[in-house]
Amino acid sequence: YITAGSGDYKVYLFHKDSNDPLWSYTTGDTVRSVAISADGEYIAAGSQNQKVYLFAKASSTPLWNYETGDRVNSVTISADGQYIAAGSYDNKIYLFDKDSSTPLWSYSTGGKVRSVAISADGEYVTVGSDDNKVYLFDKDSSTPLWSYNLGDDVASMAISADGEYIVAGEIHHNHCEVVLFDKDNSTPLWRYETRHYVYSVAISADGNYVTVGSYDVNVTNNVHIFDKASSTPLWNYTTGAVQSVAISADGVYITAGSDDDNVYAFRNDPVPRPSILPYGPRSGSDVLNDTTLGWFPGSDDIANLTFDVYLSWIKTDVEDNNSAARV
Repeated sequence: YITAGSGDYKVYLFHKDSNDPLWSYTTGDTVRSVAISADGEYIAAGSQNQKVYLFAKASSTPLWNYETGDRVNSVTISADGQYIAAGSYDNKIYLFDKDSSTPLWSYSTGGKVRSVAISADGEYVTVGSDDNKVYLFDKDSSTPLWSYNLGDDVASMAISADGEYIVAGEIHHNHCEVVLFDKDNSTPLWRYETRHYVYSVAISADGNYVTVGSYDVNVTNNVHIFDKASSTPLWNYTTGAVQSVAISADGVYITAGSDDDNVYAFRNDPVPRPSILPYGPRSGSDVLNDTTLGWFPGSDDIANLTFDVYLSWIKTDVEDNNSAARV
């Protein structure tokens, strides 16, 4: 199952075998964030209408919704769908149990909450805020286990499946950093400086690999991959500005979505440069309506991507940064 949130105010649910939605639901404003449980049974959504929504996959009627004090910029859900965390521009992080729209707890940070992430078992929640801080919570308490000041707004967060490792991405006009933490200590394991906004980070289930997407069309190396043991990238790749990255549970496959109208798929092999699968509109086209995949080799002219990829493209306006999708 695939869920998507759109600037047309709707939440969509798809089955992987069809580009016809199983259902859609209209919220009152742009849908800023969506998340889906590992088994596809539950879908969470956050809207600019200030509400958090929870759905069961069988129905477009929300199980519940909850109104915060400002737009909901980020939602996340545990693997079994039991716990949902939401971050709002009212400066708060909210944690819910799936069976109730009443928050288990909320916590006020010192700025807009841009990003939240939850471990697979729901035990740990991490938060990035415009107060420049990264927070880590245990699900049983609204008191942070720790917080750390990065120095600038924190726009992207990710946490390993077991909650052991947390990665944060910072946004600033002059410099930005990617920072890796161990859950037991607020002192970073390492930091890496990029040239511009880090809008997206992702981490493999075991925490061994971190991938980063940075937003600057005027620099090289917009996609980065790290081993958790070192702040030196295993490799970098230059695309247009990247606003979203994802990594497979085993850290072998990485995807990135770029403002150059391409989707990229990488295989994380121990070679100097990965092979890639870019996908996007034909030259001169601004409509993403061609679902024919093309294979492209890396710089060594060897196309060594050996896995099958199936994409059904959900058309969005490439100028609209208010769209969201999760698989």
